[in-house]
Amino acid sequence: MEDKKDLRKKAVVQRNSVCPESISAKSEIVADKLISHPWYIQSNTIFIYVSKGNEVETRQIIKNALDAGKNVCVPRIVRKERMDAVPIKNPAEDLEPGILGIYEPKAHLKPVLAEDIDLVIVPGLVFDRNGYRIGYGGGYYDMFLDNIPQSCKTIGVAFDFQITDKLPIDEFDRQVMLIITETEMIEAL
Repeated sequence: MEDKKDLRKKAVVQRNSVCPESISAKSEIVADKLISHPWYIQSNTIFIYVSKGNEVETRQIIKNALDAGKNVCVPRIVRKERMDAVPIKNPAEDLEPGILGIYEPKAHLKPVLAEDIDLVIVPGLVFDRNGYRIGYGGGYYDMFLDNIPQSCKTIGVAFDFQITDKLPIDEFDRQVMLIITETEMIEAL
């Protein structure tokens, strides 16, 4: 089995080779499936990444959640040590480029406690059918998922080409409960 570093490199190359129109079309399907899922509908406070490049686009999901009156939190990296969940009300006003050019909440906005979140939307470069993932290698999501309550639901969003049968895992890796792609809903836990 390939190691995570090689899998990560291959996944980035593969994802970056997909045209923007295809990413948008597939992202719209994933978003529609997510916002019609009972876990999303029943959630009050969601934690969701702000998409960049050829990730599953999340801006429409964020807008939908805000329009539905949900509390929307997005990640802010703190000194390369941890990731905080910070509520936003208006993405255009509340976000600015942060580490690695990823949009993050502005510094004056205060984080919520992990136990206040009832749904986490998780990005990844590759997911396996058991709910494990390979991200960019910082370990932020694994650390974050370690601190959420057991009642909190976790959904990975990805494209079909990002799904594989099995990934190498280590003791720090955390699973998501469900993975949504443009053609599948994979129950992992």
